[in-house]
Amino acid sequence: MSLENVEIVRRYYEAYAQGGFDRLMDYWSDDLDHRAAKDGVDDPGPIRGRTAMRKHIGDWIDTFDEFWFEAVELIDAGEDTVVAVERFGGRAKLSGVETDQTSGVVLTIREGKIARCREYATRAEALAAAGLAE
Repeated sequence: MSLENVEIVRRYYEAYAQGGFDRLMDYWSDDLDHRAAKDGVDDPGPIRGRTAMRKHIGDWIDTFDEFWFEAVELIDAGEDTVVAVERFGGRAKLSGVETDQTSGVVLTIREGKIARCREYATRAEALAAAGLAE
């Protein structure tokens, strides 16, 4: 089952690349439980459900003139868990500043959908959270 989950996450990132933001919703469970990385910006707190997640990510992406994200590495963390190392960036609308960052995300898959998502500032933090040593 875990390799199937890695494939679901791979298709999730490919869906964004091929069809944009709205395609991501197809991969979220109705009761999605998401926590954004705490990286010095305001923590939005728990984000629950597809509608709340769409608003959260949509608001964030809308701060960019150009935005992209991709999976750099997908790691089978066993059973229902996948660690994704993602790279994202774009050009901020207000400042014009270009950004290019890498972060780690721990995803829990249930019934073929992303049911739980935890963002971390680094790959190492995400691996540790998933119980994997570097």
